[in-house]
Amino acid sequence: MPTVPSGRYTRQRIRDLALNRAGNRALDADATDFLSQHLFELYTLADWPFLYVSAPVTITGPTFALPSDFQTPQDDQALQVIGIDGTPQPGVPMYAATTGQGVPPRLWCVSRSAATAQVFPDPTGHAITATLRYRRLPPEPTTANEPTDIPVFPYHNYLVQAVYVFALEHERDARALPEAGVRDTLLAAIRRGASPLRSQRADIPLDPMVFGAPFRGDPRRYW
Repeated sequence: MPTVPSGRYTRQRIRDLALNRAGNRALDADATDFLSQHLFELYTLADWPFLYVSAPVTITGPTFALPSDFQTPQDDQALQVIGIDGTPQPGVPMYAATTGQGVPPRLWCVSRSAATAQVFPDPTGHAITATLRYRRLPPEPTTANEPTDIPVFPYHNYLVQAVYVFALEHERDARALPEAGVRDTLLAAIRRGASPLRSQRADIPLDPMVFGAPFRGDPRRYW
């Protein structure tokens, strides 16, 4: 599956470019916190193609552990069975599998508090291999690795502009308002150009084989 190339700047380089432009290097610590929070908001408040990944999972009981960076399933067919007890399967979506006796399970749901998923029926006694497609939440780097970490968000010039605006607002600089407009315009352009692969549509059409035209009375009454 094609992916968006990664950015080129480390977190420290992003801050350096922004703070040097603003003329205040003393804000590096505050800019570190701002950049971390801003990236979290970018990752969680919009869909991005670079956050959609796949991971293999093995199911041997009623629950299995979700990947550590799991945020949400990609769609309603995100979990697909690819093998049962070593026998390959044709990528059957779990909610539609109907071989009976819990092999493979037919339904699944996510427990966010426990970071696990539960399947039904219980396949205990069998080894189910599956592929989970999901939107990830990139983990926050450790303090030691933070300066050299390259953000997963690939549009690094936008991040430089965002930190730059943060520094101007901190200093109550008159340039803050017009530069904020530049930041917002840049983000809008990025969002128009970034379309998640295989993501759900905002308007999901109904299946015409199941849902027909609504009944609006007997048309013969008008003749």
